[in-house]
Amino acid sequence: MHPQEFREMQALEESHWWFRGKRLLLETMLVRAAPRAPSRMLDIGCGTGGVLQALAGQGLTVGIDRAEVALRFCREKGLTAVVLGSALELPFARASFDVCTMMDVLEHLDDEQALLAEARRVLRPGGTLLVSVPAFTALWSQHDETLEHRRRYRKPELTAVLARAGLRIEWSSYTNFFVFPPTLAWRLLRRFAGVAPGMRTDLFPIPAPLNAALVGAYRAEAALLRLLPLPFGVSVACVARNA
Repeated sequence: MHPQEFREMQALEESHWWFRGKRLLLETMLVRAAPRAPSRMLDIGCGTGGVLQALAGQGLTVGIDRAEVALRFCREKGLTAVVLGSALELPFARASFDVCTMMDVLEHLDDEQALLAEARRVLRPGGTLLVSVPAFTALWSQHDETLEHRRRYRKPELTAVLARAGLRIEWSSYTNFFVFPPTLAWRLLRRFAGVAPGMRTDLFPIPAPLNAALVGAYRAEAALLRLLPLPFGVSVACVARNA
């Protein structure tokens, strides 16, 4: 990602419906993971720190990102336990963490297995990996190009990738369920009707009432995810155990 995308993320991360929805998803996944307390947690690809803030109070939490500009934004939020480095060469000892999170990270890497091998190395035996990635190639758009995605996933593809890495799938579901129809319509309009040709990503400010309504939809989704997996969505998520 380029510095401009990190600056835009920083400006939107606290209140925008997409980021608030991601934090609600993370809370749901943590309930599924049931980490021991206090836990040692690593956020791989921590970006500007939204996930790190959501993990606050769960135990010792560390973030790593390869972009110094992203870590500057983390430090401005008071998140000082952040490290500059590559996810493919994590600067941590074997079995250092109880939980690793990779929220919208795996799709950026050409070599998925190398990244997952590193995550497994730093996870203790029985530790948990929480993963979220963008779903469905049909949703591919300029948004993915700008954010330097390599791919989007179907749920069976993601679970197969994790299983090949030696991880045991404990839970998986599509997420961002309620926003799937408008997202699909918007991206098809952009692709075939040339709508908003200069827009680099789909993350932009919207009117406060609409933003609040979308956050409410994510709260409803979080409640549903505690009961059953969802059949489709803009993203797909997994909770996997280090065997």
